[in-house]
Amino acid sequence: MTVLRTSHSESETLQLAERLGRQLSAGDVVCLEGPLGSGKTCFVRGLATGIGLDPSAVNSPTYVIWQRYEQSQTTLALIHLDAFRLGGLDDLDSVGWEELLETPNTVIAVEWPSRITAALPARRIDVVMTHVAANTRRIEVKTPPEITSTWESTDA
Repeated sequence: MTVLRTSHSESETLQLAERLGRQLSAGDVVCLEGPLGSGKTCFVRGLATGIGLDPSAVNSPTYVIWQRYEQSQTTLALIHLDAFRLGGLDDLDSVGWEELLETPNTVIAVEWPSRITAALPARRIDVVMTHVAANTRRIEVKTPPEITSTWESTDA
């Protein structure tokens, strides 16, 4: 199912991502595509909130490639990977991609997934963020059928 939304603020983007985060399960992979400054890391903060994690801990992992967020009182952890600096699939081995995919009780969010498309699981959530205006983003979320029960396909 595809959900299209227009976000007019960071707050709206966070709320949309939080709704998605509440529906995520261990093993889910969320792929976030969009130009610099489109709100990908903001969206990951919303996912973290929905999972029950501290969104203020989330920042762009561009230079460290990936970060793990977890709290003892939540059942899920979040791995946030930024593929922007990866040269391709060969670089994924150096970050332990296969091990990350197999980490129990974990959701993975990938920024710049187009750089590693061939390594991504077929069952995933694709989020495409597009600049519309200074504070406005068009957000397209494609989800597998089993996690679309509370989503609407019309614009809010």
